[in-house]
Amino acid sequence: MSGHPKLMQSAPNQQRGATLIIALVFMAALTLLGATAAQNSGLEERMASNTHNRDLAFQAAEAALKYVQLNLSSGDNLRSLNYAGSTTGLSTFNVNHADDATYWGTTFVWNDTTARHPTDTITQVASQPYYIVEKMPNIGTTEYYRVTARGVGGDANAVVILQAAYTYTP
Repeated sequence: MSGHPKLMQSAPNQQRGATLIIALVFMAALTLLGATAAQNSGLEERMASNTHNRDLAFQAAEAALKYVQLNLSSGDNLRSLNYAGSTTGLSTFNVNHADDATYWGTTFVWNDTTARHPTDTITQVASQPYYIVEKMPNIGTTEYYRVTARGVGGDANAVVILQAAYTYTP
């Protein structure tokens, strides 16, 4: 009977060592999960910021289109201006640039000598929107215009270009 107490004393020592190993494995797994969660959170934050910048750029381009729409018949009355190429941002329709995203996005130089700004100032954007109005051929008494607008978001890399066609019948 003297052998039994020695057997009972050695068993608890082995269990304490196994518990420590299991706890360390769980801690390592939790650390990996935490690091992955933090990385995903940072990625989602960057994605949300990019979406916000793109939305700002889209709204700026839409604001320029709306400005032109309102001013084709009133306000600055863009219809009465010179479309022969001598007025900044106003030109006759060029069929070669119809819906060419490469031309409007990279080839065309958007600046104060080639395009116009709306009179209203937009906040939170890296630069104010630009627009180009092209006079298309009339059909009867109806006047046709194509407007291309470029908006920039809070970051200069977030750019949206929109086009719209407007008609005016006097």
